[in-house]
Amino acid sequence: MGTIGTLLLLPVMAPVWGFRFLLERLRDEADAVLRDEGRAFAELIDLSMRHSVGQLSEEEYAQQEAELLERLNSIREYRHDLLRAQPDEEEWLAYAQQDENEEE
Repeated sequence: MGTIGTLLLLPVMAPVWGFRFLLERLRDEADAVLRDEGRAFAELIDLSMRHSVGQLSEEEYAQQEAELLERLNSIREYRHDLLRAQPDEEEWLAYAQQDENEEE
C-alpha cells in the first residue's frame, strides 16, 4: 500500500496501532513484574511474617510458599536461559571481524 493509501487509512488505523502499542507495553510491564526476583523475595518475606504473627495457617503458608519458591525457580531458570542464549565476548569479536572482512 502506498503513501496515499496509508494516509487515507490513518484515521481508522491510528487507534488500532495505538491500542496495539498500549497492549505491548502492558505485556512487557507484566513480564517485568513476573520476572522480578526481588519482588518474589519480598513476597516470601511478607508471607513468612504473616505466618509468624498467626495470620496464615500452616497449610496456607505451605501452599503459598511452594508457589513462591516455584516462581523464584522459574525466574532463575529464565535468567539462566537468557545468559546461555547470549553470545559471549569471543563470539561477538568473531562476528565483528567477519563483518569487517565482508565490507572490504
